[in-house]
Amino acid sequence: MRLPALNSKRLFLMAGLSLCTLLGSSTVYAQGVNYVQRGKKDFHKVEDGDTLYDLSGRYTGDVYNWPQIWSYNPQITNPHWIYPGDIVYLKPPYKQDGEGDVPLAASSTQSSDLHVAVGGFIAKDDIKYVGRIAASPKQANLLSEHDTVWVGFGDEAYTDEEKENIKEDDRVAVKESDSEVKVGDTFAIVRPAGTVTSEFDEDEVLGHKYMVLGTLKVQEISDKFLDTAVITQSWYEIERGDLLIPYEQQLKQVQIIQSEQDLVAHIVDTVEPRTALGEYHYVMVDKGAEDDVRVGNRFYVFQRQEGLQKLGKNTDSKIPWERIGQVLLIDVKENYSTGIIIDSSRELLVGDRLEMYNGY
Repeated sequence: MRLPALNSKRLFLMAGLSLCTLLGSSTVYAQGVNYVQRGKKDFHKVEDGDTLYDLSGRYTGDVYNWPQIWSYNPQITNPHWIYPGDIVYLKPPYKQDGEGDVPLAASSTQSSDLHVAVGGFIAKDDIKYVGRIAASPKQANLLSEHDTVWVGFGDEAYTDEEKENIKEDDRVAVKESDSEVKVGDTFAIVRPAGTVTSEFDEDEVLGHKYMVLGTLKVQEISDKFLDTAVITQSWYEIERGDLLIPYEQQLKQVQIIQSEQDLVAHIVDTVEPRTALGEYHYVMVDKGAEDDVRVGNRFYVFQRQEGLQKLGKNTDSKIPWERIGQVLLIDVKENYSTGIIIDSSRELLVGDRLEMYNGY
């Protein structure tokens, strides 16, 4: 039995105004254009008259393997209906685990789970700090895991000497904790890292970026002196003056889940300042919980780049889109998410286009 393809195209429209619409169209159209794919081809762009039956014969040598190809494409809900411009994946998505290729769709006991530190996030509005690392007995500028620190909360976030030497307007505002701080309480250590601004207006702030440096646990409460705490986790070097917020789990086990929608996004920043990005680097994505994305969702990364062109330079619109990698979301806030690059065939850049597909 032959499986027909309809001579029509599907157009996915996204609602709402965000940085995505400022950077470019929010229509999922990159899957309907020609790709220049390096290496072995692992997907096919459907043309008029294509069927899974024919594609199976063309790429596997056996037309009766079409159910296997269908199993690689959960976005195809009915194998009898594929459309010109659709992407049909010819093999399951893979990742490297050091022992060879392992499908990302493997069970949770295999390498489909990642254990990663969040590293950073973007919030639409300024977050409120409840405490601050004021001092440490360590005779070094940089602090890390297992180091003892002295911390203050609310009005006690600054030492008397700091209050004398730092003008009040120059001090970072620290609010009172919503509950009394107790021995054993854990806080996330963060550092403000600038803002995300509009591509078209640098004065328009779209979000505030924060580095998540680690966590600390309170060991001793004092009525007279600063409280004593110990750094329990550190992802980056920690310094005196770094700030505390209510604890959220920072070391996360992320299991890949299927998306329930088609969505376009963009890489808007990185956790660490970098020009070129590759596998296991962190990126900030301009979609969040308000856009119904979840931890474990994946985006494909697309670039439009001529081979000899300098990275980051504007590309002629006649150059076709190329799929160059994948980003896995590991932390989702209201308007933004943090992702980790799990696959890349060349350098990724801030501003790269991301596409999420329903069922993948």
